[in-house]
Amino acid sequence: MDLGTWVSIGSLLAVAVGLFAALNSSNKRLRSEVKGDIARLDQNLTVTRSELKGDIAELRTELKGDIAELRTELKGDIAELRTELKGDIAELRTELKGDLSRLDERVYALAAGLRPQLVPEGGPEREHRSG
Repeated sequence: MDLGTWVSIGSLLAVAVGLFAALNSSNKRLRSEVKGDIARLDQNLTVTRSELKGDIAELRTELKGDIAELRTELKGDIAELRTELKGDIAELRTELKGDLSRLDERVYALAAGLRPQLVPEGGPEREHRSG
């Protein structure tokens, strides 16, 4: 081999060593950048997570308040309905007692022998005899 061949081989080796060093340096830089990016993302996630926990706690408190208000409102509505129903039931009970009293009087009158007079439609009065 002559001198030109050796120079070419030396030049190729020098270029290969230079490329290897440049690629290695670039790899190290990229790794450090990626590690930095990951650290920043982790930090952002931590901040976001704590913000979300605070927001969730606020929402939970707000919902508990809303539920308590609704519960109070429903209790009031139910109490009003209960009072209204008690009044309606009392009225019905009074009407029923009156109806029962009238029925009792009629049954007693029948049992005592008082015959009610029945008037047939379009005809004279008829007497009913008990047997």
